[in-house]
Amino acid sequence: MRREAAMILRRVAALLLAILLTTPALAQSFLGTGPAERLTLPPAGEPLRPPAPKPPPAETEAARRGVPMTAAAAVAAARRFPAGTRGYRLAGEEDSLQFPVYLTEAQARGQTKLRVSYLSAISVAPEASELSGSVNGTKVGWTRIQAPGAVKVVEFPLPEGLLKAGYNAVSLAASQRHRVDCSTEATYELWTQIDPSRSGLVVGQAGDLDLKTLAALEPDESGALPIGVLLAERPSPERLERMIGAVQAVALVGRLARPAVTFGPALSGRAGLNLLVGTAAEIRGTEGLEELGPVTGPRVALLGPRGSRAPVLVVTGTSAAEVRQAIATLAASGDGSGTPAGSRLAELTRGYPVRGGESLTLDQLGVASREFNGRLLRVGFDLRFPADFVPADYGKVMLHLAGGYAAGLEPSARIVVDINGRNAASVPLPYSRGEVFTDSAIPLPLSLWRPGLNRVEISAQLPTAADRTCDTLAPGARRARFLFLDRTRLDVPALARAVRSPDLAAVKAGAVPFATPGDPASGPRPRLILPTPDRDSASAAATLAARLAIAAGRVIDFALGSDEREAGGARLVVAPIRALTPATLEAVGLDPAQVRAIWEGRAETVATPGPFGAEGVVTLDRLRRNLPMRCALPAFTTPLRNAAPAAPVPAAPATPVAAAAAAAPAPADSDADLVARWDESARGFGTVPAVLANAWEGLSRRAADLRDLAARAAGGPAPEAVPLNPRASLIVAQGGGQASGQGSGQAGGGGAGQGVGQAAIQAASRDAGRGEDGIVLVTAPNPSMLRASVSCLVDPVVWTNLTGQAAFLDASDGSLTTVQPARVGLIETQGRGLTNLRLVAAAWLSLNPGAYVAMTLVMALCLGLATTSLVRQLGRRNT
Repeated sequence: MRREAAMILRRVAALLLAILLTTPALAQSFLGTGPAERLTLPPAGEPLRPPAPKPPPAETEAARRGVPMTAAAAVAAARRFPAGTRGYRLAGEEDSLQFPVYLTEAQARGQTKLRVSYLSAISVAPEASELSGSVNGTKVGWTRIQAPGAVKVVEFPLPEGLLKAGYNAVSLAASQRHRVDCSTEATYELWTQIDPSRSGLVVGQAGDLDLKTLAALEPDESGALPIGVLLAERPSPERLERMIGAVQAVALVGRLARPAVTFGPALSGRAGLNLLVGTAAEIRGTEGLEELGPVTGPRVALLGPRGSRAPVLVVTGTSAAEVRQAIATLAASGDGSGTPAGSRLAELTRGYPVRGGESLTLDQLGVASREFNGRLLRVGFDLRFPADFVPADYGKVMLHLAGGYAAGLEPSARIVVDINGRNAASVPLPYSRGEVFTDSAIPLPLSLWRPGLNRVEISAQLPTAADRTCDTLAPGARRARFLFLDRTRLDVPALARAVRSPDLAAVKAGAVPFATPGDPASGPRPRLILPTPDRDSASAAATLAARLAIAAGRVIDFALGSDEREAGGARLVVAPIRALTPATLEAVGLDPAQVRAIWEGRAETVATPGPFGAEGVVTLDRLRRNLPMRCALPAFTTPLRNAAPAAPVPAAPATPVAAAAAAAPAPADSDADLVARWDESARGFGTVPAVLANAWEGLSRRAADLRDLAARAAGGPAPEAVPLNPRASLIVAQGGGQASGQGSGQAGGGGAGQGVGQAAIQAASRDAGRGEDGIVLVTAPNPSMLRASVSCLVDPVVWTNLTGQAAFLDASDGSLTTVQPARVGLIETQGRGLTNLRLVAAAWLSLNPGAYVAMTLVMALCLGLATTSLVRQLGRRNT
C-alpha cells in the first residue's frame, strides 16, 4: 500500500510540474515593467458600495444564451479629466490628484457617476491599500487597489445635486502599502496609474454649450482638447494670422493646459471643437452656416453637433478688422463660476501666483492638515513665480513648519524639502521621545526656484525599529507617526525682477519676449515665421502660439512671415530643419553641420497616417512607464538609417569636439584626476587660497570670453556650439538679441553651478523686457515629426521643465534635456527703482562670484592705500 501511495504521489507531482511548465509566466516586476500590450476593454470592478440592482430579464437571458454585448453598451462615454502638471500617477504611500472639471447646467443634472480606470504596481498590497474618490469635498466611494496585471474600472454613483454648473473639484486619493517590504526605499515602488482614456465623470453630452461655457468642451483620451481649424483651401497669410489668433482665444477661454491644433477637415466625436475663422466671403459655402443668418458685423457663434461632427465655433465678420474684433470678443468671454472648491482648484491648477514680499500659509495653497501612519509622507504644492524673476543666491524663502512626530523613530528620520526635483534642505528629527513644533524654520535658497511654475515637495522620512520585522498585523502598525498642519507657512522675500536672456524658462512662464504691451506704438509686432506653411508646420505653430497665450494670459498679436532672415522684432521660428538657413541655426548657438549629421536620415522619412496619428496609443506598457499619452512619434514609411559622422568644419575647430562629446560617452577619470579632485575636496573652499583661486579662475574665464569676442570681431572662428542630443526629435533654442533700453554695463565671472560666464544689466523702459532681435527656434527633422513633437512638448508635465538656452526633446517618451547658456543678459523690467536695482545687482554678483571677489579685493586695496596715506600724515617722524 505504501508503495502504491508513493507511486500515486509521484504521478500527481509530475502532472503538476507539467502544468506549471506549460503555463506562460507574466513578465512583471515590483517596478511594474512588462511587455507592451495593447489596451483592451477592461473588466468592470466592484467598489465597496451597496450592491447594484439586478439586470433586466432580457439582459439576463441574453447573457445566459451567450449573446455578446458591444463595448459601447458595457462602458458608456465619460467626460474625461483635463491634463495637468502632475500627470495621472498616484505614487508613494499617500498621494492625491485633483482635476477641475467644468460642466454645463444640463450635464450637472440627472444620474451621474465618477468612473476611475486604473492600473497598479504588483507590489501594492490590496488588503491594506485603497483608492477613493471625492467630488467638491464629498467622499463618494472607495475600493481596494488590486489591478497589477490589467486595467480595472470602478464607478461611484454621485448623490443628486452634488455636481453644479461651472467648475467642480474632482479628487482621487490613494493609500498604498507594500506587500512584503516595510523599508522607506520600498515606498518608491508603490504606484497607481490612472488611465485618462476611460476615467472621468459619466455625464451627458453638453447640448447647451454657448460662448460662456466653452470650458465644458471635452478633452480627448490623452487629456488634451483637440481644436480642428476648418480649412478647405490654402489660406492667405493674413487669414492664417487670424486663425492662429482665434486658436489662442479659445485656449484662454477654455483655460486649457494642453491644446492640440490641427488644420483640415472637421473633427468628429464628443471630444474637441471645430473652429471656422474668416470673413463672410472667405467662409461662404461651408456646411451648416445657414444657421447663422446674415453677417453684418463682428460675429462669434457656436453651432451645435450635427451627426458625428463636433461643435463648430464660427468667428467671422464682413472685413478682416471685424474678424479681429470678434477674436477680441471671444477672448474676453468665458466663465469662472462653479462650486467654491472647483473655482479655487481652477485657479490653483496653474500654481499660486507669487510676486515677492508675501507670507503664504499652506491652507491658501490647497494643502490640508493630516495625520500619517506610514514611512514616507510627501506633501506637495505649486507656486508660480513671475516670468522676469532672477533665480540667484541673494535671498532665501523661509519655510516655517508646524506639526509633530511620534516617539520611537529611528535616528535617520528627517524632513527633506525638494524644489523642482532638486534637494533644497534636509532637517533631522532628533528626539526619540517625539516633538511638537509650531515654527521650525527651514531656509530655501532662491537659486533653486525658476520663472513660472515651481513644484515644492516636503517629505518626512519616518522609519521605526518595527519596520525591520515588517509585521503589518502588529497593534502599532497603524499608529500615527507624523502630524502635518496647514498652518505651515512660506515667507517669500522681495524678488529681483529682470529677464534673463537667453532663458527658455521666461518663454514658457510668460511668453517672453513675445508678450508685448497692447499699445502698437510701443514696438514692432512679434513675428511668427513659417518658412514652409504646410499643414503639419502650421498645426505645430498654432499649438505653440496657444500655449504661449496661456502663459501670457492674453492673445499674442503675431505677424506671420516666411523669411527668418529679416531682423527687427521678436521672432518665433517654427519649421523643419531643411527649411532653415545656417544663419538661423547659428543665431541660437547651434552648429548646422552637427544638426545635419544627426538628422540626415530622419529628415527623409514620411509619416504613415493611422487611427492614432501623433496622439500615441494607450498600452499597458505606456501606463506602467507613466509616459504622457501624446508623447509618441508616428510610424514612418522609410526606415531611419544611421547618419554619417559629422565632417570637421575648418571655420570652427571647436565644433567636432562638441559633436564627439555629445555622441560619445564621457571618458573615465584617470588616477591623477581622481587624486586631484579628492585633494581639492579635502582642502575645502572656505579658505582664503581657495577663494583667491576661484577669483583667478573667474577672471581667467572673463579674459577668455573677451579674447573670443575679439577673435570673432576680427573674423576668427566662432565659439563652441551648443552640444546636441542625438536622440532628440525636437530642438527648442533661444538666441539673445540686443536688449532695448538705455544704459548698459558688463562684467564677467564664473557662475558656479549656473553656467553664467558673462552678464549684462540693462535698464529698460516698461517694455516687458523684450529683446529687440530675440529669436526662439523650434525645429524637427521633418514636418510630421515637428507636429508630433510639439504635441508632446506642450504637455504640462514636459512644458514645465523647459529651461536654459536650448532644450532637446525625445518625443517617443517625453524626455527633455536642457543646456544652460554660457552668457546671459539681464534686462531690467521694473524701471530704475533703487530697491529693484539693488536686488538685481545682488543677483548678478551672486551669479558672478569671481567679479565679487575681484571687487572686494579692489575695495580692500583702496582702503589700504587710503589708510596708509592718512597714517603717513599723522604722528612724528623718526629721524
